Amino acid sequence: MSDENGGQLALFVRPVARASDPSTSWQAARDAAANAGNNRARVLRALLDVWPQGLTDYELAALVGLQQNSAGKRRGELRDAGFVEDTGERRPAPSGSLAIVWRAVR
Repeated sequence: MSDENGGQLALFVRPVARASDPSTSWQAARDAAANAGNNRARVLRALLDVWPQGLTDYELAALVGLQQNSAGKRRGELRDAGFVEDTGERRPAPSGSLAIVWRAVR
């Protein structure tokens, strides 16, 4: 999958842990690095093809079969790279608090 400028989604920075993080965070970063590219593609595909009107991180996680924190992390990377944007819409999260609705940039 490429962006409109020909860049590849595989060129994202690998997930890392901070120097002060415990060993479990470092192991999680290693585990995430193995799946991050595929999970980013799943998240972007869901926002492009499955639900282009936009999804919250909670909705996105349920749709692609990831935990909310993992789906949100990959969605955040896509936002930082210019593939995803805030719609300006908010919907209730499971807690009742409002959550940002995200969509793919076309």
